[in-house]
Amino acid sequence: MKNSNLSRQLLYSLLVVGAILLPRVSMAQNAFELKAALTYNFAKFTQWPEARLNTSSAWKICFFGNQYHDSFMGLSDKTLGTQSVMAIELSGISQIDQCDVVFVDTNSRELTHRLLVAVDNKAILTVSDITGFAMQGGMIEIVEQDKRLYFKVNIQVVAKSGLTISSQVLKLALEVKR
Repeated sequence: MKNSNLSRQLLYSLLVVGAILLPRVSMAQNAFELKAALTYNFAKFTQWPEARLNTSSAWKICFFGNQYHDSFMGLSDKTLGTQSVMAIELSGISQIDQCDVVFVDTNSRELTHRLLVAVDNKAILTVSDITGFAMQGGMIEIVEQDKRLYFKVNIQVVAKSGLTISSQVLKLALEVKR
């Protein structure tokens, strides 16, 4: 029963975001908004280490890619649990340690290897729309297929970092790499 409610809540969140945003933004902007919303929802349905849950600081969702600025800044009025969300646009890999979640877009592809080295074995959720991101060692890859967004999860990398993604989210994944 609880799993069913969690799944419904996730699907409802994604549908509401899509329904609200579709009429107001262009197709490209809509994709940015949806990817930011998905990133937020992935963080929301991730089990974090106790050490992170016991800190009172805001959840930091970081991103590379100026075209995503407005989309991610729109998350700043959200919360994860009882803590607020802070969106941070990164200019370099050296800033990664301040983040709980990092989104790297296709235009920042050249950062992928250094990003994955910087977050190795750290409880930092990595999300990207770069083709092959999950196979390269990223955690969640957002995939556009038939004008819809799907996602792939690299569960080995997620587990190695000390995070756990809800089984209900994993059921919605296009692919789960074990």
